[in-house]
Amino acid sequence: MSTATPPPPPRPRIALGAGWWCAAAVVLAGLAWLVVGDALLGGGLMMAAGFALAAVLRLVLPEDRIGGLHMRGPRFDAAFQAGTALAVAAAVVLVWLREAA
Repeated sequence: MSTATPPPPPRPRIALGAGWWCAAAVVLAGLAWLVVGDALLGGGLMMAAGFALAAVLRLVLPEDRIGGLHMRGPRFDAAFQAGTALAVAAAVVLVWLREAA
């Protein structure tokens, strides 16, 4: 007969940190500008800037201060967030160019 293994201990709660809140504020401000202000290019590029800010903060902040920006390693996180910024910026510019034509 096998005995039941006890459940694993709960994961510690991750504090989001000031860097996460700054990046999230820029992304949400861009989203608000995009939706409420009806400014596709400005709002979309502001959202991309928020993701780029997250990438820079992930590289600059020390490990104990990154909070919610931590996913894997610093280089992977920064590359992923910078790639997201480039993808959002490219999508916004392509849609804006299509609307302008």
